[in-house]
Amino acid sequence: MRAITRAHDSLTQLSFWGAMLAVVYLTVVTGWEVIGRYVLGSPASWTSDTAAVSFALVTFFAAPMLTWKMGHASMSAVVDALPIGAARWIHRFTMLLGAAACALVAWYAGNESMRLYSRGVMMIAATPIPKWLVMMALTYGMASMALYFFRHLFASSLAAEPTDSENA
Repeated sequence: MRAITRAHDSLTQLSFWGAMLAVVYLTVVTGWEVIGRYVLGSPASWTSDTAAVSFALVTFFAAPMLTWKMGHASMSAVVDALPIGAARWIHRFTMLLGAAACALVAWYAGNESMRLYSRGVMMIAATPIPKWLVMMALTYGMASMALYFFRHLFASSLAAEPTDSENA
């Protein structure tokens, strides 16, 4: 099991590097678009299309890292005010809910990716880009996040339960 979790973590690190490369690409393409439009007077038709795909890659390749490191958005004011035991159970419930929601979205996105691929659907834009590429990024990101939520849930269930003195 440890080898599987290490492989998952390595894939997450690799995809995070992919997200960083997509940010670099966005920066270069945006600069090129500004130069092409205002200096050369000839904007490129492909820049906005590929930038949109790059935004999706940034989002879905970086999200698993945030989930792994517990850097995702969390409104914990109510949970923080609860006794430790109750807070742990609510935390576990939210991990389960996050895992279920991400797994459901990944399942739907995976099915849609296969449908888009089999039909050869392209994004409606000046530059033809296969739509399944973006959907596969969504599928990967959500599936990986679901695994991290499950891993956090499992880890929290292995943690020692609070004692009565901790609940007081």
